[in-house]
Amino acid sequence: MKHKLLKQVWIFILIFGAVFWGCQTNEVRAAIVSTSHQKYSYGELKKDLKQLQKKYPDYCQVNVIGQSVDDRNLYEVVLGNPEAKKHLVVIANLHAREYMTTQLCMKQIEYYLGQYNKKISGKKVSAVLDKVAIHYVPSCNPDGTAISQFGFNAIKNKTLRAKLKKMPGSATTWKANARGVDLNRNWNVAFKKSGTRGSSGFRGNKAASEPEIKALVRMVNRIQKKGKVVGVVSYHSTGSIIYGRCASRATASVRKQTNRMYKTARNLTGYHLMPTESLRVAAGCSREYFLYKKNIPCITIEIGRNACPLKISEFSSIWKKNKNVVIKEAMLFD
Repeated sequence: MKHKLLKQVWIFILIFGAVFWGCQTNEVRAAIVSTSHQKYSYGELKKDLKQLQKKYPDYCQVNVIGQSVDDRNLYEVVLGNPEAKKHLVVIANLHAREYMTTQLCMKQIEYYLGQYNKKISGKKVSAVLDKVAIHYVPSCNPDGTAISQFGFNAIKNKTLRAKLKKMPGSATTWKANARGVDLNRNWNVAFKKSGTRGSSGFRGNKAASEPEIKALVRMVNRIQKKGKVVGVVSYHSTGSIIYGRCASRATASVRKQTNRMYKTARNLTGYHLMPTESLRVAAGCSREYFLYKKNIPCITIEIGRNACPLKISEFSSIWKKNKNVVIKEAMLFD
């Protein structure tokens, strides 16, 4: 009797284990975006976008909004209703070595699509995205990312490659694009030429000189012709802080909505508010462009604790904090 009971217990354990591990295996197999390795590449981005669009054709739209200096596509991913009256824009990876932001955004995209007919924080995701479409540009600097991940030889254009090798800065910690321009300093707001071509700091010879910035500006202008861009979330990687202040030159509405966006992100992530901000220091920056030139509320979220490129070991913690940030920001405006 004792042996029979023991045998039944073991059978139960084996069956339970098979079901459990089968479920785990299916979950892993179902995941499109990988977060288990360090270098989430442009090639993976393209492949994953194709699979996501195929899996969720009714509420995921992938557009090419332009090309980088080295002819890589710049992708816009639209979640929800493209004809909605309100739109939230999310940009990431303006700085090359901060490519974990691309991985984070792609994981958010997959997660929100998977939860489309379910609820997050008591609200049905489909209902939110029907009113507030989310427009992601998960990689604004694919050339610079290729440099940071694989070195200067990842640049296809021979002329560009030769010039890059003469510029100051390490490939691994490269921040700029393939012409040595810092894409977070190339926007048309308080612009003033500064720095020299290289890994970081060079704003460009003139505002919006780079094709990547031109593409982003065109995208936002296109969206505004059909509806209202209610906010912008810009993902960067260093400091576990949030840029959420506005200067007095921002309109009262922009200040109010930016503060709401900041508080939402802070409550979810625990990241601290950047204590001081200056338009003089931030001349040519994307956030200031949206706040003061376009009158669009905007926050910048810095996700990492350590120096970039961030180690993949940080991703788990970053994901837990940021998983619901973008959909919760959209909920502010639905």
